[in-house]
Amino acid sequence: MSKPRIVAVAVVLVAVAGAFVARLATLQLAPDPRLEAIGTPLAQDPIAAPRGEIVDRFGRALALSLPTPTVIADPRLFHPAEVDAVVDRLTPLLSTSREVLVSRLSTDRAFAYLERQVDPEIGEAVASLEIPGIWLVDEPRRQNPNGACSAIGVIGRVDTDHIGISGLEKLRDEELQGRPGELVYEASADGSLTIPGGREVVTPAAPGTNVALSLDRNVQYRAEELAAAYVERAQGSQASVIIGMPATGEIIAMANVARDAETGVVDCTTTNHAVTWTFEPGSIMKPLTVAGVLRSGLHGAQQLIEVPALIERDDGEDGKEYVDHWLHPDEWMTPTRIIADSSNVGTILLAEKLGADPLRATFADFGLGTPTSLDLPGEASGILGDLGANNLALPSAAIGQGVATTPIQMHQAFSTLANGGVRVAPTVLADATGEIAAEPGERVIDAAVADAVMAMMEQVVVDGTGTGASVPGYRVSGKTGTAWQVCPETGTYWCDDGHRHYTASFVGTVANDSGSVLSITVVIDDAKGTYYAGGTAAAPLFAELASYTVRQLRIPPLSAGAAPSERVRAAAAEAPPVAPDADHIEVADGAEEDS
Repeated sequence: MSKPRIVAVAVVLVAVAGAFVARLATLQLAPDPRLEAIGTPLAQDPIAAPRGEIVDRFGRALALSLPTPTVIADPRLFHPAEVDAVVDRLTPLLSTSREVLVSRLSTDRAFAYLERQVDPEIGEAVASLEIPGIWLVDEPRRQNPNGACSAIGVIGRVDTDHIGISGLEKLRDEELQGRPGELVYEASADGSLTIPGGREVVTPAAPGTNVALSLDRNVQYRAEELAAAYVERAQGSQASVIIGMPATGEIIAMANVARDAETGVVDCTTTNHAVTWTFEPGSIMKPLTVAGVLRSGLHGAQQLIEVPALIERDDGEDGKEYVDHWLHPDEWMTPTRIIADSSNVGTILLAEKLGADPLRATFADFGLGTPTSLDLPGEASGILGDLGANNLALPSAAIGQGVATTPIQMHQAFSTLANGGVRVAPTVLADATGEIAAEPGERVIDAAVADAVMAMMEQVVVDGTGTGASVPGYRVSGKTGTAWQVCPETGTYWCDDGHRHYTASFVGTVANDSGSVLSITVVIDDAKGTYYAGGTAAAPLFAELASYTVRQLRIPPLSAGAAPSERVRAAAAEAPPVAPDADHIEVADGAEEDS
């Protein structure tokens, strides 16, 4: 071969090689989409993170997630002519409607939910049908070991995708959720099949963090059980119970029960009425009124005041007579007897010495009219209004009518009295060890004033309107309340049926040698019949709740042989008792009488 020909061939070979290398580089740097379609792509699947538990003060689960069967299908595997027959077999087992099942099985998709998170026995029944193209997969479902609705008003709920939608489940959703992981693997071109022996890269999921509460699971359950029984006893519509420790503000139980409008059954409810329900408090407001008077220095704890049988007040358009729940002549009473016997007239006369603005400021200092720092969804503010708006506003507010509070506000106020006048913010949260880091409290009244009012409320239980609240082995201070309810149809305290409706309440504290160790609030809505009043409907419930809680938390009683407290003996000696007879049924304790 001649030299020119050799050179020419070499040039051609170099050009071909260059073109091959260039094409190879092109394929490496920018692959043809057509080649990608027949390649080996990587598929990605999320790895769900286990949701954290919500636990009580002792680490016992209040809400946890357990695997639950979900019914799924591949609709592509069903001939249209087969769908009706398949649905006929599924309909008796699933709650999903026939129409929806037919629709979900009549698509050309590879996946469809037939029903998510069914009960295990339902899952077993579906599996036993052995229908090709229908399977069970496990999904986490939130469950409450105490019962489906126990403490749910506090704990809250999650949706079917395990995302918090209410209560603490929503407020603490981010930390409860954790961080999802990821599985990356080699799959077939359409991503439907995993290649055996293919590469896998796993990024583990980070489990959610547990959230610890101050609640006690056993006390919570018992509080719901007892509250439901007492609502039935009082023929009421609902009740809220709060049990806490005044020194730290921690809530041991927050129970809400309600009567089902259709079935009439009373059970725990998903609505946290303890923070969302506003009601006219009635006579449980009286200790706060007296506390304001005592701190002003305008009237002393041992100072007598003349209390007539009735007083009249007129706002220029309407006049009202205020009377006590028992008939009595004009007499002289101390604040102790005014509180012990729940005298409307005596409380009003003391409040009028104080004045509208200072009385309202007292209520506000105790936390009324403002949501607490509990930070639970839907907490109401209550209504105080202008107590100087007319000549009826102050007298009514002084005895707890014409204003609105929430159970948690009254609980905070009475805990403040029990805590020597220092208001500590209520809380349901604890740290991982179950301990409460108590926030610094705010002094509302002097300790001497708080102790004086506590002594008055101790007398309520010794020989006043709240004898049913006594707890053997412990000192109890508290106050009954029986408030009139405004009827929506009339806008007054008289209903179309000629009757009144009542809210029965008792708020108080339990003390041993260490001082006040428990604060308990009981409010029963629309109490009727023999047990419509605070002394007969709510005080006995308080006693049962307290007796159970001191046993459950192992709170020691008073020292053996301990004498009654000095403050009780002093209060009892101030004046001859004028309480109702032992068999007297309390009538409209804390209510106003229309003219």
